[in-house]
Amino acid sequence: MKTTNYLLVLLFLLLGTQADAQIFKKLSKRAERAAERTVEWRVDREASKTTDRVLDSVIDAPKKSKEQRKKDRKARKEKVVIEETDSISGSY
Repeated sequence: MKTTNYLLVLLFLLLGTQADAQIFKKLSKRAERAAERTVEWRVDREASKTTDRVLDSVIDAPKKSKEQRKKDRKARKEKVVIEETDSISGSY
């Protein structure tokens, strides 16, 4: 009779530790998911802040006049022509 009592107590102790391990496993998974949600939320928040800043700067940017755009295009074309002539003269 005593041995059966000892075996029952030992059985309950072993089952109790297994139950604790499962509880800790569930808690660790919950903590991991909460951390992931927090990181995702923060990334979303920072991305939306950056997007808002960029959109504001684009909308509030001063508009160039047609004359200024023509001057810029002409300057870029001249720069390309100069670079092409430099590369051609350097290859001889």
